[in-house]
Amino acid sequence: MVSVHPETLQPSKYPLWTFKSARLRIAFLLMFCWFCAMALRVNLSMAVVCMVNSTAYENTAQTNPEFANLTLNEASKCGGEYGEKSDDSYRGTLLWSSKMISMLMSSGFYGGLVTIWIAGYLADRFGAKIMLLLAILDSMVINVATPVLATTSYYAMLGSRGILGLGDGLIFPAVSSMSARWFPPSERSTMAAITTSGNQIAGVFAMVISPYLCSVDFLGGWPLIFYSFALVGFVWILLWCLFASNSPEQNKYISEEEKTYINNSLAGHIYNGNSKKLYTSSVPWLSIATSLPIYANILCQFTYNFSQGLLQNYLPLYLKQILRVELHNNGMLAMLPFITTLITKNFAGILSDKLKNKGHMSNTAGVKIFQALENFGGALCCVVMAYFIDCTTLPLAIIIFLGYGAFYSFGICGFFTSQLSVAPQYTGIMFSILKIASVLGSVIAVELVGSINVHGTEAEWSLIWLIAAILNAFTALFYIIFGSAELQKWAAPKQAEKEIQKDRNSESSDSLDEISS
Repeated sequence: MVSVHPETLQPSKYPLWTFKSARLRIAFLLMFCWFCAMALRVNLSMAVVCMVNSTAYENTAQTNPEFANLTLNEASKCGGEYGEKSDDSYRGTLLWSSKMISMLMSSGFYGGLVTIWIAGYLADRFGAKIMLLLAILDSMVINVATPVLATTSYYAMLGSRGILGLGDGLIFPAVSSMSARWFPPSERSTMAAITTSGNQIAGVFAMVISPYLCSVDFLGGWPLIFYSFALVGFVWILLWCLFASNSPEQNKYISEEEKTYINNSLAGHIYNGNSKKLYTSSVPWLSIATSLPIYANILCQFTYNFSQGLLQNYLPLYLKQILRVELHNNGMLAMLPFITTLITKNFAGILSDKLKNKGHMSNTAGVKIFQALENFGGALCCVVMAYFIDCTTLPLAIIIFLGYGAFYSFGICGFFTSQLSVAPQYTGIMFSILKIASVLGSVIAVELVGSINVHGTEAEWSLIWLIAAILNAFTALFYIIFGSAELQKWAAPKQAEKEIQKDRNSESSDSLDEISS
């Protein structure tokens, strides 16, 4: 029997962009999964501006001598009439303070911290399909219950968001583990862009439809936001049960040609036996804990979610407080970063893979270039938002929102691609680690806004954006120095190492035979 050397293997290419491509169907199912996970979580950020009578707390600034003059000056920029119209379009009745809202936003992330420690390990060992099913089902049930819980008890609502987070903590590692089994290395930037596009599509969809649902009288308006997205989650569950599988070997709809192509492409990257497990050897925890490329990816994930957390959770509130945007325009403006991210991330993913496949840049050079674009560009946008954006500069704000989304799309071709590449057979564990960083970034962003944004003033928001800018600049420099996209030596599968050694021994034996003859 002749073993195959994974370094010299040239698998026959099976087209990706065809209706017959099973891995493309899996990519779109994972994209739909991300859509549901994101929509079922962040719909609260848009709904809360309709649910809460925030003026009951914001107006306290007018009676506070420290903030009275500042508040009057900011209101005079846009005119009292404009501000009044903006406030009148929000019909919230719940008396939740800014701190209470930030606790709701962060409680889901705390719930995720409970499950992410084990999620990647379970996904790698036993498959991701059932885990993703349970995660979306959890979020769907909580969304259905949210209108009753919110109007009954704030603490019941707070607890339900923590339960939602338990399921949300499963998604990132499980999706990444399934991606490692299905997507060849040469397609990973493209596939990462496709699958994570569900986040941006959910952001756009939620920001557009939520203001409309808030304004209707049926069932009180804002409860429809939660019911509608729960229905979408139910549709995904049906499709997932019918067409998804943990690996190509278990899929009923894949051709033998595509299955062979995927398996050959992944040879030397993951364990490829008949077991359902992604790997069978022990986990090299010490090597993981001392790997600088892993730490670079962790920092990038933290910064990414810190910055994205500001957009996903607080952009509608920022538009209301600083730009004085009315409800029917709030969603349209809040979706701008998600639109540009959706467009540019897919373009960047395809471009990155083409440049690497043609030999124009190495894998490591590619991830460093795109990561630098993300963080340095994001830092620039945050500086502009800190010092040059207010209710009189709406056109500039629109440009910055578009640029912000575009720059942050490049992270998919940066640290995200790196994390899929440095240790493919331990992908679930790697992304559990990243998920911890992402949760911490999101929690700290939410807590930061809750602590600083007490009265909704420009000075408070400027400080928030300046902190985000400094964090992004530091992350870019750290990644340029320590980032990598090469398979780490400690992550090479034992099976592949044995085959490589066997090939080398065979080559040495052949050479000796030639010499002796």
